[in-house]
Amino acid sequence: MRKLSPKRQSGVVLFVALMLLLILSMIGVTVARLQTVEERMARNEDSRQLAMQSAEAGLRSAEFFLLNAPAVGFFANDTAGLYVVSPTTGSMVDTLDMSVAANVKPYTGPTLGNVPAAVRTPSVAIEVIGFGAVPGDPLSSPPPTYRITSQGLNADGTPSVKLQSVYR
Repeated sequence: MRKLSPKRQSGVVLFVALMLLLILSMIGVTVARLQTVEERMARNEDSRQLAMQSAEAGLRSAEFFLLNAPAVGFFANDTAGLYVVSPTTGSMVDTLDMSVAANVKPYTGPTLGNVPAAVRTPSVAIEVIGFGAVPGDPLSSPPPTYRITSQGLNADGTPSVKLQSVYR
C-alpha cells in the first residue's frame, strides 16, 4: 500500500468542508427568512381579527342606536353617517369615504379594551333603505328597514374589514 506524501495532498477535505459549511449557512438563512414571513403572517392575522371585532362592535352600537332612534326624518339631512337611499341615485355608502369623520356616525359603544387606539373607533354609516310590512306588521305604519355599514381598522389604522347588516 502506497502512502501519499504531504506534498501530493490537494486539499480535498478542506474543499468538502467549505462546501458543507456553505450549504448549512444557506439552510440557516432560509429558515430565518421563513420564520420572519410566518411572524408577519401571524401579526397580520391578529390585526385583521382586531379589525373584525371593531367592525362588529360598530354594527352592535348602530343597532342599539336604531333601537332607541328618533323618527326617520332624522336621516333626511344625509349627513353624519345617517342617510336615506335614493331610488334614482342609489346608495351613498357604496361610494362614501368612511375615513372622513363628517361622513360617518360617531362610535358610541363601550370601550374596546386593550386594543390599539386606531382600532377602537370603527366607522359606521346607517341608511334607510325602505319601508315594508312583513306578515304580522300593521299595514298602516310599516317599520323602516336600515342597512348598517361598519368599517373596522387594522392596528396601523388602515382599512381592513367592512361589515354590513340589515336591521328592522
